[in-house]
Amino acid sequence: MFEKKVNVKEAPKQGKKEKKEKRQVKAPGIVKIVLVPLLITVVLVAAIYLVMDKMTERETLLKNVVVASQDVRVNAYITPDEVDQYFDVIQVDGNAVAENAYTSLKDLKEKGFYTNIPIGSGQILYSGNIKPTDARLDKYKSGYEVTSIAVSNFDKGVNGKLREGAIIDVYAVDPATDELTLYVEDVYVAGAFDSSGNELTTEEGVAQSFTVYVKAAEIENMNRAINYGEIHIYQK
Repeated sequence: MFEKKVNVKEAPKQGKKEKKEKRQVKAPGIVKIVLVPLLITVVLVAAIYLVMDKMTERETLLKNVVVASQDVRVNAYITPDEVDQYFDVIQVDGNAVAENAYTSLKDLKEKGFYTNIPIGSGQILYSGNIKPTDARLDKYKSGYEVTSIAVSNFDKGVNGKLREGAIIDVYAVDPATDELTLYVEDVYVAGAFDSSGNELTTEEGVAQSFTVYVKAAEIENMNRAINYGEIHIYQK
């Protein structure tokens, strides 16, 4: 019997071929090792970018606004030095704020102003809420005196609810003519009190006596009305 001789030269070639096949099998594993971390990195970068973009967008939408730091009564006169006492600046959603909202305390410190309406704590201040002058109240800038008046019959003597900051006209019945006569106008109410003398600062309660500001030239007429007794008060 004859045996087939093995070709020694072919053996190494087969070995090399097997090694090449082994190397080809390992190649996909290397690709996975490189690509997976790369994909994770790309996803993380994209997520961070989106978050930063949202934060930037949110910051862009925020707007500075001036708000009251405490309740401010109607017809209050705020001097430039008192602005920091009554108002603060905060950031809010710009889409929810009208264009006429104040955005800086600097604008309010240029000169004094009056409030047109009661402004609650935390309420945004708009240009229509204040005014630089008031013909009825400017008279008090040069000084005034404080006096008290009372009404004997609230239902007939007072129209509306009077509280601090109200502007009123004071009438009384002239005993000589028995007619209701105007004695003092544009009087500033500094305080309102019930029949027990308790000061009223809310809408609750019935005010029957008041402390008011009057100019020196008005004192005589005010005293005359008080002496006549039957005072009637009309709110502006």
